[in-house]
Amino acid sequence: MKEQKKATSNVKTADEMNHMIELPKEHLVEHFQDHIAFLIMGKCEDKDIFMAIGMYHVGGNVWGIDDGIVQQTNLIIAPSDLRTISNNEFVGNRIGPTVESANFQVVEESNRVIWKTGNRQITCRLPYWELKGEHMGVDLDLTIGGIGDCIPYHGPWADLAAKGLAGNEHLCWASGSFTYQGKKYTLDEGWAVRERTCLGKGWDVLTLLGHSTGYIWGWCFSESVKVFCFAEPEVNRYVGRVWSGDQVLSYGPGQITVEPLERWKDPMTDVTIPIKWKIKMESDDANVEMNVATWSRALYGFHLAKGYTTHYCVLGRTNGSVVFSDGRIVPMDDCQTYFETAKATILPKG
Repeated sequence: MKEQKKATSNVKTADEMNHMIELPKEHLVEHFQDHIAFLIMGKCEDKDIFMAIGMYHVGGNVWGIDDGIVQQTNLIIAPSDLRTISNNEFVGNRIGPTVESANFQVVEESNRVIWKTGNRQITCRLPYWELKGEHMGVDLDLTIGGIGDCIPYHGPWADLAAKGLAGNEHLCWASGSFTYQGKKYTLDEGWAVRERTCLGKGWDVLTLLGHSTGYIWGWCFSESVKVFCFAEPEVNRYVGRVWSGDQVLSYGPGQITVEPLERWKDPMTDVTIPIKWKIKMESDDANVEMNVATWSRALYGFHLAKGYTTHYCVLGRTNGSVVFSDGRIVPMDDCQTYFETAKATILPKG
């Protein structure tokens, strides 16, 4: 693995192994989703790049299969100077058991864990991850490096058997290249988020997103500051984080407001989606104000036995600032930005 830059992580090699085997049998019969996935943002010459790459080990009645592996590949390549939303091209796929991948393995070696299926391979050699191989016409040769420690937002692995839920996310940098339609793209600047989660009975995506308003979920990246924001207003779920230097600040309900400013009717689906937001996150540590504008979109969805989810991915930039309680101001100037809106459609029983 090519180690271009320094990386840090508190993730252990064993953390990246299969965890579904730790779930009780009743979970495995009903539902399990044990996955590793990466959100990747970057710049390549005069293009903005977004990718979502994942492998999902799934099974149970909710999926309609006993045990299988499904993949995700999303890709947007957008001119950096194009700031008006349009019916852009993208790569996206249905994530469901009718398109299972082949030859799935999770292999543990002395200092690394390898996930592989089809033509793609994810090598975990902490604090680095290597993504290689082709799926959906996107051929990867990327290295991801950890920044700081992971955030155990789904809880520690030791609690998985009892709670049916565990996992973490990790802020990272990204470097390397990918090839699409015969052209090679090399990241000039790259950021990533690695997600490693296992979900048991009752934690399937249909149940999690089975609300009328759905959610928004997004990231803003720059060298000086990184911001994460999640909002599911109907159930008062709000989570925010700010990384600046060695500081990681957290926000929750009552501290986050999200105001959609503009919507766009997608001619592909005839659905109207938000594309601009005003977001504020306020605490005793720092106040964040973001003006989010997006202009390129992609789609994907999970398809299970009793319903499906629809996810709109939008790529753009954010301007704003982080004002710390000590008076420091960190500007957010044209930060690379990804936001996702999604909801579930649960079909009636037959």
